Amino acid sequence: MVVSRMSAQLLVLAGVLLGSLAVSAATNPFKKTKDNQFNDSVAWYFKDGTAIKSGSEPDGDDVLYYHLHINKNQLRLRFGKNDPSGDLENTRSFDELEIIDVTVDGQRLKRFQWCLDNQSQLASSLKQNSPVANGACVNAGGGDFIIALDDETRERLMKGRNMEFITAPYGRPIRLGYTLTGFAKGYGAIIAPPPPPPPPPAAVAETPKPEPKPVVIKTCYAEAPEEMRTAVKPVAYTCNDQAKKAAAESAIQSQVSAEKKKRKEAEAERQRIEAERLKEESERKSQESEWEKKQTEMWIDRCQKHWSKGTSPCYCAPYIDQAPAGVVSTCAK
Repeated sequence: MVVSRMSAQLLVLAGVLLGSLAVSAATNPFKKTKDNQFNDSVAWYFKDGTAIKSGSEPDGDDVLYYHLHINKNQLRLRFGKNDPSGDLENTRSFDELEIIDVTVDGQRLKRFQWCLDNQSQLASSLKQNSPVANGACVNAGGGDFIIALDDETRERLMKGRNMEFITAPYGRPIRLGYTLTGFAKGYGAIIAPPPPPPPPPAAVAETPKPEPKPVVIKTCYAEAPEEMRTAVKPVAYTCNDQAKKAAAESAIQSQVSAEKKKRKEAEAERQRIEAERLKEESERKSQESEWEKKQTEMWIDRCQKHWSKGTSPCYCAPYIDQAPAGVVSTCAK
């Protein structure tokens, strides 16, 4: 009787474990976007030419902070821990911080799209440590994400109602929403042009003194050829002084020779750098292609176990065209 009761309990426990495993297999909580909204209850304040709004959330015994700083020249999202002031020494460091999107009123900022299109890596999000042309965006993983502002972005922020970031500090997407109520008034003062300087005091009239008669010395110039004049400036000499004229022309010839050599070396260096860049780009694309090929082979190998049974789960959907005839996708079930 005792043995039968224990067997029944073991069967119930096994059923619970199998059910948990089935639920875990069907859902992946790490791919769900975590949503943090910092609404009007978190007010904007303005200090030292910067508009600041700091949202936070509890994390066990700690508090995680998301400080949004916007000044005239840049927007900075700082990830802090136990740091309501947003000091640099308390930022969080990341191994693979991704910035997936930056929007105002649901529309992606053109400035952020430009950063995605001009980062060194080919990716749909801004990868950590991926340099962006002209430093327009910076994601170095040290706790700060920075966008250099332009006039179009400043105007979007002034007219917007909500700003949103989608980030992935640890592989799981986190949405950070900031309402812009009260932002435009304070930020308008930050970006307003400075007032004109006061007029200088009126000068006290003085009795003019007779000026001495000037001695006219006519000046001539030795000039480089037309194509060199932006780099080689004219050399002045006293007209009708043949010795100074010869010295000026000699100086021009020396500078022209040096400039030609400099341009030749610069062109050779440019060609060398371009050749290295093309080589690195080719190698990188080859590596990415090989990596994608291995990923495809790995997933198809996993899918074969299901295809052999005539079914195809959701994660096999990208490769269903390689499944045997008659395999049925269970993705929508």
